[in-house]
Amino acid sequence: MENDQITDIHKQILRLRDALPVWGAEANDLVELARNAERAATAVDERVLQRARGLLETAKGWHDTLLYWEQQEAPPALSADIRVIRGSLNAMRLEVDTATSKFRL
Repeated sequence: MENDQITDIHKQILRLRDALPVWGAEANDLVELARNAERAATAVDERVLQRARGLLETAKGWHDTLLYWEQQEAPPALSADIRVIRGSLNAMRLEVDTATSKFRL
């Protein structure tokens, strides 16, 4: 892996680390909305569904990018960072996916 590519990946990882708490809060909101909708036995607003889809698409895109970077023989420390962030994204995706499966469509 070239130094320029490693530098670019480090910059993007910093942005991802800043975004993860925001996405986590969004995921928590969606999980809570799903629980409320389930308890009330009501359908979820289309805006909520759009939020969930957007979050899932964003997380999937970054997951795929991280997986690609991991396969490019990154230095060990960078590879570890990539795996940790990918694990965090996977956990968030699972929470949102589980929540959206409870939405009554």
